[in-house]
Amino acid sequence: MTSVTQLTPEQWELTVKPDGHRGFDYKAGQFVWLNVGHNPFSIKENPFSICSAPASGSELSFMIRELGDFTRTIGQIKPGTGAYLDGPYGNLSVQGRTEPGIAFIAGGVGLAPLLSMLRQLRLSDDSRKVRVLYGNRVIEQIAYRDELNAGDVVYVLSEPPKAWPGEVGLIDAALLDRVFSETEFSEWLFVMCGPRGMMDGVEDHLIKRGTPSHRILSERFNYD
Repeated sequence: MTSVTQLTPEQWELTVKPDGHRGFDYKAGQFVWLNVGHNPFSIKENPFSICSAPASGSELSFMIRELGDFTRTIGQIKPGTGAYLDGPYGNLSVQGRTEPGIAFIAGGVGLAPLLSMLRQLRLSDDSRKVRVLYGNRVIEQIAYRDELNAGDVVYVLSEPPKAWPGEVGLIDAALLDRVFSETEFSEWLFVMCGPRGMMDGVEDHLIKRGTPSHRILSERFNYD
Protein backbone atom coordinates (compact mmCIF):
# COMPACT_ATOMS: atom_id res chain seq x y z
CA MET A 1 0.00 0.00 0.00
CA THR A 2 1.62 3.26 -1.10
CA SER A 3 -1.06 5.79 -0.14
CA VAL A 4 -4.48 6.20 1.45
CA THR A 5 -6.14 9.48 0.49
CA GLN A 6 -9.48 10.83 1.65
CA LEU A 7 -11.47 12.06 -1.35
CA THR A 8 -14.72 13.06 0.39
CA PRO A 9 -16.07 12.57 3.93
CA GLU A 10 -16.91 8.91 3.16
CA GLN A 11 -14.79 8.06 0.11
CA TRP A 12 -11.14 7.11 -0.13
CA GLU A 13 -8.51 6.37 -2.74
CA LEU A 14 -6.18 3.45 -2.05
CA THR A 15 -3.06 3.04 -4.17
CA VAL A 16 -0.92 -0.08 -4.30
CA LYS A 17 2.24 -0.96 -6.18
CA PRO A 18 3.80 -4.32 -7.09
CA ASP A 19 6.29 -5.80 -4.65
CA GLY A 20 8.82 -8.11 -6.25
CA HIS A 21 7.03 -8.39 -9.59
CA ARG A 22 5.96 -6.14 -12.47
CA GLY A 23 2.26 -6.15 -11.64
CA PHE A 24 -0.43 -7.47 -13.96
CA ASP A 25 -2.18 -6.51 -17.17
CA TYR A 26 -5.77 -5.32 -17.08
CA LYS A 27 -8.30 -3.38 -19.10
CA ALA A 28 -9.70 -0.06 -17.95
CA GLY A 29 -13.03 -0.79 -16.28
CA GLN A 30 -12.10 -4.11 -14.67
CA PHE A 31 -12.10 -4.96 -10.96
CA VAL A 32 -10.11 -7.11 -8.55
CA TRP A 33 -10.65 -8.84 -5.23
CA LEU A 34 -8.56 -6.90 -2.72
CA ASN A 35 -7.15 -8.41 0.47
CA VAL A 36 -5.52 -5.86 2.79
CA GLY A 37 -3.45 -6.82 5.80
CA HIS A 38 -4.20 -10.55 5.72
CA ASN A 39 -2.31 -13.56 4.38
CA PRO A 40 -2.87 -14.31 0.67
CA PHE A 41 -5.08 -17.31 1.44
CA SER A 42 -7.49 -15.39 3.65
CA ILE A 43 -11.17 -15.23 2.69
CA LYS A 44 -11.26 -11.62 3.89
CA GLU A 45 -11.25 -9.96 0.49
CA ASN A 46 -13.55 -7.47 -1.22
CA PRO A 47 -14.25 -6.58 -4.87
CA PHE A 48 -13.25 -3.10 -5.99
CA SER A 49 -13.03 -1.48 -9.40
CA ILE A 50 -9.68 -0.10 -10.46
CA CYS A 51 -9.93 3.65 -11.06
CA SER A 52 -6.41 4.15 -12.41
CA ALA A 53 -5.59 3.60 -16.09
CA PRO A 54 -3.41 0.83 -17.52
CA ALA A 55 -1.39 3.45 -19.39
CA SER A 56 -0.47 5.21 -16.13
CA GLY A 57 1.94 2.49 -14.98
CA SER A 58 2.09 -0.45 -12.60
CA GLU A 59 0.50 1.26 -9.59
CA LEU A 60 -3.22 0.59 -9.13
CA SER A 61 -5.70 2.93 -7.46
CA PHE A 62 -9.16 2.19 -6.08
CA MET A 63 -12.02 4.55 -5.24
CA ILE A 64 -13.76 3.10 -2.18
CA ARG A 65 -16.80 4.30 -0.27
CA GLU A 66 -17.42 3.51 3.40
CA LEU A 67 -20.31 1.04 3.26
CA GLY A 68 -19.44 -2.19 5.09
CA ASP A 69 -17.28 -3.51 7.91
CA PHE A 70 -14.04 -3.41 5.92
CA THR A 71 -14.61 -0.16 4.07
CA ARG A 72 -15.36 1.72 7.30
CA THR A 73 -11.77 1.00 8.38
CA ILE A 74 -10.12 2.30 5.19
CA GLY A 75 -8.88 5.46 6.88
CA GLN A 76 -6.99 3.38 9.44
CA ILE A 77 -4.85 1.59 6.84
CA LYS A 78 -1.23 2.72 6.91
CA PRO A 79 1.04 3.06 3.87
CA GLY A 80 3.30 0.03 3.74
CA THR A 81 0.54 -2.40 4.70
CA GLY A 82 0.64 -5.53 2.58
CA ALA A 83 -2.15 -6.18 0.10
CA TYR A 84 -2.96 -9.07 -2.22
CA LEU A 85 -4.97 -8.79 -5.42
CA ASP A 86 -6.92 -11.47 -7.26
CA GLY A 87 -7.89 -10.52 -10.78
CA PRO A 88 -8.55 -8.76 -12.98
CA TYR A 89 -12.21 -9.61 -13.56
CA GLY A 90 -15.12 -8.07 -15.42
CA ASN A 91 -16.08 -7.25 -18.99
CA LEU A 92 -16.92 -3.55 -18.67
CA SER A 93 -14.53 -2.09 -21.23
CA VAL A 94 -14.50 0.33 -24.15
CA GLN A 95 -11.33 -1.16 -25.59
CA GLY A 96 -11.78 -1.79 -29.30
CA ARG A 97 -15.02 0.20 -29.54
CA THR A 98 -15.28 2.56 -32.51
CA GLU A 99 -18.38 4.65 -31.77
CA PRO A 100 -17.89 8.39 -32.48
CA GLY A 101 -18.66 9.37 -28.89
CA ILE A 102 -18.83 7.83 -25.42
CA ALA A 103 -21.16 8.70 -22.55
CA PHE A 104 -20.13 7.66 -19.05
CA ILE A 105 -23.06 7.64 -16.62
CA ALA A 106 -22.10 7.20 -12.96
CA GLY A 107 -23.98 7.13 -9.70
CA GLY A 108 -21.87 7.63 -6.58
CA VAL A 109 -18.92 5.28 -6.24
CA GLY A 110 -19.94 3.77 -9.59
CA LEU A 111 -17.64 6.43 -10.98
CA ALA A 112 -14.61 4.22 -10.27
CA PRO A 113 -14.53 1.95 -13.36
CA LEU A 114 -15.70 4.78 -15.61
CA LEU A 115 -12.89 7.00 -14.32
CA SER A 116 -10.41 4.29 -15.25
CA MET A 117 -11.75 4.26 -18.81
CA LEU A 118 -11.85 8.05 -19.01
CA ARG A 119 -8.23 8.26 -17.87
CA GLN A 120 -7.16 5.61 -20.36
CA LEU A 121 -8.84 7.47 -23.22
CA ARG A 122 -7.07 10.69 -22.26
CA LEU A 123 -3.67 9.02 -21.89
CA SER A 124 -4.17 7.34 -25.27
CA ASP A 125 -4.92 10.72 -26.92
CA ASP A 126 -8.32 9.46 -28.03
CA SER A 127 -9.98 12.36 -29.85
CA ARG A 128 -13.58 11.19 -29.61
CA LYS A 129 -16.22 13.19 -27.78
CA VAL A 130 -16.73 12.03 -24.21
CA ARG A 131 -19.43 13.21 -21.81
CA VAL A 132 -19.69 12.27 -18.12
CA LEU A 133 -22.94 12.31 -16.14
CA TYR A 134 -22.17 11.99 -12.44
CA GLY A 135 -24.94 11.78 -9.87
CA ASN A 136 -24.72 12.12 -6.09
CA ARG A 137 -26.97 13.07 -3.21
CA VAL A 138 -25.01 16.08 -1.89
CA ILE A 139 -22.14 18.21 -3.17
CA GLU A 140 -19.73 16.85 -0.56
CA GLN A 141 -19.90 13.44 -2.26
CA ILE A 142 -18.44 14.65 -5.56
CA ALA A 143 -14.98 13.12 -6.02
CA TYR A 144 -12.23 14.01 -8.50
CA ARG A 145 -14.00 17.24 -9.38
CA ASP A 146 -10.94 19.10 -10.66
CA GLU A 147 -10.04 16.20 -12.94
CA LEU A 148 -13.57 15.80 -14.26
CA ASN A 149 -13.88 19.53 -14.90
CA ALA A 150 -11.17 19.21 -17.54
CA GLY A 151 -13.78 17.62 -19.82
CA ASP A 152 -17.49 17.63 -20.61
CA VAL A 153 -19.18 16.77 -17.31
CA VAL A 154 -22.73 17.12 -16.02
CA TYR A 155 -23.10 16.99 -12.23
CA VAL A 156 -26.45 15.91 -10.78
CA LEU A 157 -27.42 16.35 -7.11
CA SER A 158 -30.64 15.14 -5.51
CA GLU A 159 -30.12 17.43 -2.49
CA PRO A 160 -28.24 20.45 -3.87
CA PRO A 161 -27.10 23.50 -1.92
CA LYS A 162 -28.54 26.92 -2.61
CA ALA A 163 -27.45 28.48 -5.92
CA TRP A 164 -26.27 25.09 -7.23
CA PRO A 165 -25.46 25.64 -10.95
CA GLY A 166 -25.72 21.99 -11.98
CA GLU A 167 -28.60 19.62 -12.58
CA VAL A 168 -31.03 18.82 -9.77
CA GLY A 169 -32.78 15.52 -9.13
CA LEU A 170 -31.82 12.13 -10.51
CA ILE A 171 -30.21 10.81 -13.67
CA ASP A 172 -33.51 10.04 -15.37
CA ALA A 173 -35.25 10.17 -18.74
CA ALA A 174 -35.85 13.93 -18.62
CA LEU A 175 -32.18 14.63 -17.89
CA LEU A 176 -30.99 12.32 -20.66
CA ASP A 177 -33.24 14.11 -23.14
CA ARG A 178 -31.76 17.47 -22.13
CA VAL A 179 -28.17 16.30 -22.36
CA PHE A 180 -28.08 14.11 -25.49
CA SER A 181 -29.16 14.75 -29.06
CA GLU A 182 -31.01 12.33 -31.34
CA THR A 183 -27.76 11.59 -33.17
CA GLU A 184 -25.91 10.91 -29.92
CA PHE A 185 -28.65 8.56 -28.72
CA SER A 186 -28.37 6.52 -31.91
CA GLU A 187 -24.61 6.57 -32.50
CA TRP A 188 -22.77 6.92 -29.19
CA LEU A 189 -21.65 4.23 -26.77
CA PHE A 190 -23.28 4.48 -23.32
CA VAL A 191 -21.40 3.04 -20.33
CA MET A 192 -22.87 3.14 -16.85
CA CYS A 193 -22.26 2.00 -13.31
CA GLY A 194 -24.22 2.91 -10.20
CA PRO A 195 -27.38 2.04 -8.26
CA ARG A 196 -29.52 -0.63 -9.88
CA GLY A 197 -32.57 1.63 -10.10
CA MET A 198 -30.61 4.30 -11.95
CA MET A 199 -29.15 1.84 -14.43
CA ASP A 200 -32.50 0.15 -15.10
CA GLY A 201 -34.16 3.49 -15.78
CA VAL A 202 -31.35 4.77 -17.98
CA GLU A 203 -31.18 1.57 -20.01
CA ASP A 204 -34.94 1.52 -20.57
CA HIS A 205 -34.92 5.11 -21.81
CA LEU A 206 -31.90 4.63 -24.05
CA ILE A 207 -33.63 1.73 -25.78
CA LYS A 208 -36.79 3.82 -26.10
CA ARG A 209 -34.75 6.58 -27.75
CA GLY A 210 -33.26 4.19 -30.29
CA THR A 211 -29.91 3.29 -28.76
CA PRO A 212 -29.01 -0.25 -29.90
CA SER A 213 -28.57 -2.66 -27.01
CA HIS A 214 -25.01 -3.46 -28.09
CA ARG A 215 -24.13 0.20 -27.44
CA ILE A 216 -25.27 0.04 -23.81
CA LEU A 217 -22.68 -1.33 -21.37
CA SER A 218 -23.16 -1.74 -17.64
CA GLU A 219 -21.84 -3.73 -14.74
CA ARG A 220 -23.85 -4.64 -11.67
CA PHE A 221 -22.21 -5.73 -8.46
CA ASN A 222 -22.31 -4.83 -4.80
CA TYR A 223 -19.61 -2.86 -3.01
CA ASP A 224 -18.60 -3.52 0.58
